[in-house]
Amino acid sequence: MDDNERANLVSRYLKLEEELMIGSAGILSFLENLPSSSSSESSSSSEESEREETSKCQNFCEVIEGYDETEFKSHMGLRRSTVEFLIEEYAKSIEPKTNTGGRETVPPRKKVYTYIWYISNTNTFRELAYLFGVSSSTAWAIVGGVSSWLINMGQEYIKWPQGTDAIATKCKFETRCGSPDVIGCIDCTHIHIKAPKENKENYFNRNHTYSIVLQAVVDADKKFTDVTCGEPGSLHDSAVLLRSGLFARAQSDSENIFPNNAFLLGDSAYPATSWLVPPFKDYGNLTASQRNFNKLHSSTRIVVEEAFGLLKSRFRRLLHFSEQTNICFVVNIIVSACVLHNICITLDDLNVEIYQDEDLENSLQDECNEVHPQTNSNRRDELFQYLQQQNLI
Repeated sequence: MDDNERANLVSRYLKLEEELMIGSAGILSFLENLPSSSSSESSSSSEESEREETSKCQNFCEVIEGYDETEFKSHMGLRRSTVEFLIEEYAKSIEPKTNTGGRETVPPRKKVYTYIWYISNTNTFRELAYLFGVSSSTAWAIVGGVSSWLINMGQEYIKWPQGTDAIATKCKFETRCGSPDVIGCIDCTHIHIKAPKENKENYFNRNHTYSIVLQAVVDADKKFTDVTCGEPGSLHDSAVLLRSGLFARAQSDSENIFPNNAFLLGDSAYPATSWLVPPFKDYGNLTASQRNFNKLHSSTRIVVEEAFGLLKSRFRRLLHFSEQTNICFVVNIIVSACVLHNICITLDDLNVEIYQDEDLENSLQDECNEVHPQTNSNRRDELFQYLQQQNLI
């Protein structure tokens, strides 16, 4: 498509080319002129209006394909090559359908574009439907379908390190901080949501917003190796851990999950166990060596905070789900984004500014509300003594 054709296309479907080129905010300002869906018109009139709106943006996929590389990544959050990989894989995974009449089947490219636009921006489903020339219900079904497909791919991309992978992970962490046997770092992040219709008080967190919790273990490359999502925002990080499959596996099969004395690093919200090492809690009486231990611990553990920052920077939908009250749908979107995060790292699709969530990530949790299993600080003491012997603290 040459420049003239592109300009004509944007002018025809979005009226003002410059509104599209300045970013999603420009598209939002355009979409604000859409007629309200809450009117007293009859259902037939609403359907006719939706069909008219749909016809205006039938070729938005062509607009996306007309972006240069900078515009493409700005809008989509991914490199074009990464998106093409997803389209190819998605097309191979679905059975071809014969159109027996009625509405035309949505092609794989359009489905993948629709999903990626949704998670990478903050458009409502009505706005999303308008942009891609489909009904709101179809847009919802597309996003849900592609997210389920990505989750089904999850075991291929979100994997606990074992065998040579575990050895490589521990070596990377030791190179980074000098600490041996670290197999990952664990933390939680809150995802803002609209208040659910049922039991909304459970989702009301200590920062006076509604949220669900994403718990994740991250390796030295900022890849997720384990994720647990969906616990209500009122729960403390340690309570989320206790309720997770990771904790159950660690308690019942520790030798395989944490081979050769491997362990996780977590912040002070977590208990000290044989497989999880938190920093020393600072009540003002720590020794110089203990403070240095905490600094080294923090500088290593930052990879999980950076992973969450990358996730929310790339997939801006995770900053706030302003529409959905269906918790299962929201959880599926979050987990699919985690899978896609790992795919991006695998394909070396990086160069994303890290989002800093000061509202929830940097606030200290109330220790009096912590729910800890029986603690075992022996592993931390062993690590502390080793780092002292190596003159690293």
